[in-house]
Amino acid sequence: MKSKINSVAIGTTIGIIVPILSILLAYLVKFQGEMTLQEFYDSLFIHRIYTKVMSLGVYFGNIVFFFLFIKTDLLKAARGVLLATILYTFAIMLFRFGM
Repeated sequence: MKSKINSVAIGTTIGIIVPILSILLAYLVKFQGEMTLQEFYDSLFIHRIYTKVMSLGVYFGNIVFFFLFIKTDLLKAARGVLLATILYTFAIMLFRFGM
């Protein structure tokens, strides 16, 4: 089982999906009773905080899996999570300074 999980592709996939799920979890915990998901999404752009929320989702979401993979000696999967974090960082920089 360890060899199937220990790949850069699996780590990258986890690193891409986890930040999306962590932002969705933050919505469900804090804002579900107050606004719809579309209103939440729109308010991020209206208040121009979408890059900050993306950053929190990426860094706090991926750091858990990064250190979990390091601790369980799944170094290729940890490398994939790190790759996804770097890709998200470039996307956030593009949104923050390019738009």
